[in-house]
Amino acid sequence: MISKEALELRRRKKILGRVVRLLSYDPREKSRIKVWLQRKFVSLAFYRTKAANATYEIIDLAGIKTWRVVTPNSDPHKALLFFHGGAFVFGSPRASYPLATHLAEQSGMTIYMPAYRQAPENVFPSQIEDAISSYKSLIQDYGYQSNLVALGGESAGGNLALGLVLKLKEIGAALPAAIICLSPWADPPARGETYNEEMASKDPTLGPVFLKYFKKTGDWSLMGYYAKNGPLDDQYLSPILGDFTDCPPVMIHVGTHECLLADARSTKEALERANCIVEYQEWDGMWHVFQSNQVPETHESLLKFGMFLKQYVQ
Repeated sequence: MISKEALELRRRKKILGRVVRLLSYDPREKSRIKVWLQRKFVSLAFYRTKAANATYEIIDLAGIKTWRVVTPNSDPHKALLFFHGGAFVFGSPRASYPLATHLAEQSGMTIYMPAYRQAPENVFPSQIEDAISSYKSLIQDYGYQSNLVALGGESAGGNLALGLVLKLKEIGAALPAAIICLSPWADPPARGETYNEEMASKDPTLGPVFLKYFKKTGDWSLMGYYAKNGPLDDQYLSPILGDFTDCPPVMIHVGTHECLLADARSTKEALERANCIVEYQEWDGMWHVFQSNQVPETHESLLKFGMFLKQYVQ
């Protein structure tokens, strides 16, 4: 059952959702002003609560500016390549830094967050190309062993983590030890059953945006900036269509009050079809990437991610 703290925060997030709705862009038409405003607004997440004594430095992974995040217990020999969210448009390592500090603390790993190219300036497949380059750089330039590297991502970043392992499998590269996904946006075309008005009314953060666009266009997909003319059956655009045979263990957490619930369920099904190890949990009453907020469920979820990574990255 959802905690009292989370219930109250969800109520406040509904107010925030209205602000996000006002700032939201139309995926069919470019609006650089709205993109700029959203990026500035999202970057304020940097000021959320961070793990004690966490630090970061900005490094280079194959020419990609990357935040390396550590806490006092971070093992320099174990890396979590973590991709930020933001619909491939407005997220950043800066915005995801507080979340990364808690992941570092719970996992005991060093976190690397690449500032991959974003839309509308750069469209698909620029993002997956940057993901591949950053992973290869960790192995080739920084000397990490693949069995001591994990992938992770929130929302759109979860899409990249899943797409990256599919691409690594395709090119015959050494695979990472594990993958973690926080509310992965694994089906940008929005084909799942939870893209509907009932769920949008429950989803406090993304629901108002999805509903606004649906009422305007009759379409639930917000991938226009990212892949306006992309092939909908491309597994690197929609990882739920990929073959995950022989891929590493995956942990997925998702809230029951978010439109992307169907994406997580479809990802779980794709992994199970491939006989992958998958640990999956739906969090009752929680919203999109709730791990970014400090409520009891956040600590419990991050603790489970940390234990999962400790189990498989060794």
